[in-house]
Amino acid sequence: MNLPLLIARRYLLAKRSTNAINIITGISIGVIAVVTGAMVVVLSAVNGIADLVDDIYSPFDQDITITAVEGKTFTKDALDLESILAGDDVENASWTIEENVLLRCRSQQAVATLKGVEPQYLGMARMDTFLFRGKPTLQTANGPTAILGLALQSDLDVPYDDGVMQPLEISAPIRGRKLSQHRRDAFEEAAVAMSGTFSMNMEYDARYLLVPIELAAGLLHYDSAVSALELHLRPGIDLDDAATVLRAQVGDAFTVRTRYQKNALMYATNATEKLVAFIVLAFIGLIGAFNIIASLTMMMIEKKEDMRTLMSMGSPAALVRRIFLHEGLLIVLLGAFIGSALGLLICWAQQRFGFVTMEDAMVPAFPVKVMATDLLIVLATVIAIGLLATWVPLRALSKRFLYATAARA
Repeated sequence: MNLPLLIARRYLLAKRSTNAINIITGISIGVIAVVTGAMVVVLSAVNGIADLVDDIYSPFDQDITITAVEGKTFTKDALDLESILAGDDVENASWTIEENVLLRCRSQQAVATLKGVEPQYLGMARMDTFLFRGKPTLQTANGPTAILGLALQSDLDVPYDDGVMQPLEISAPIRGRKLSQHRRDAFEEAAVAMSGTFSMNMEYDARYLLVPIELAAGLLHYDSAVSALELHLRPGIDLDDAATVLRAQVGDAFTVRTRYQKNALMYATNATEKLVAFIVLAFIGLIGAFNIIASLTMMMIEKKEDMRTLMSMGSPAALVRRIFLHEGLLIVLLGAFIGSALGLLICWAQQRFGFVTMEDAMVPAFPVKVMATDLLIVLATVIAIGLLATWVPLRALSKRFLYATAARA
């Protein structure tokens, strides 16, 4: 039997002679609960935002992108596509071509990024879920078509495909031809209809248009050259592990990057925001946890007779000290578990009912995502803070109360 824990539990639940002790203990538990709940909610909110950002950027940034180490392009036969697709990790792949072009529609014009893709790329990018209007197709009975970002379409005022007109003019520089020498002959032009518009985020909506890879290759005189091979992995595959395997497979002439590595700054910023929020809340929790000192001090004063009785029966001061140490830890544990339950309840309610809304955003309600690892880290941190806030002052309090009581005993 753990005697200090048994006595500490009885002290926590017992009725006190002084009502102020109950109030202070309740405040201590409440502070720990509020800080714990805030940690759970804030970290879950940061996780939700990170997932939302990932969903917004991942359609264009596939799981893995393979590019040449030197130069902007490489020939398709430089990579063994069949061997790459034969791997257990890869679900689908698309050759892509990416280049800046000039777009014109009647009197409007804009510089944009042309992305030539194969038909399966639309499925890899889940284009149907991001389509604002039109159809997710790059080919109709009348020929190739383009899918534009919503802001780009709005700026150029491009009409949707009517089956007759091809109002969108694309001008692209031809590789190897200098503008100063060839002037107008340095550009290749093509006209296409617009089959649809997509809306992902402000950057992509104002920058990208998708066209068939054959149109992009002819427009840019790429022949069999491409900018990249983009891969969509099977669900549950670790991106870093798959990238390591592919690096060994394709050799040193190619760069293999995951979508996290392509947007390292963005993901690092999200991780830093999460860490800073956690540190700030932990510091607030540390300050709040020192309410336990007041509770233990008042309890020591009230239980002087009990301490004297125990020590007169031969109990060492260390045993009595452990009683109050357990008392402080019980306060922390009770507050931590109440706070965790409260935080999880708030997150569930937000996921279920969406009380906190986001105006003019891609999602109607503020996203939250609870992660088990975050919950464990929060509990471990709060318990560690509570142990620190209990043990450090308890050593000073024990010299004042316990040894004085032992002298009288």
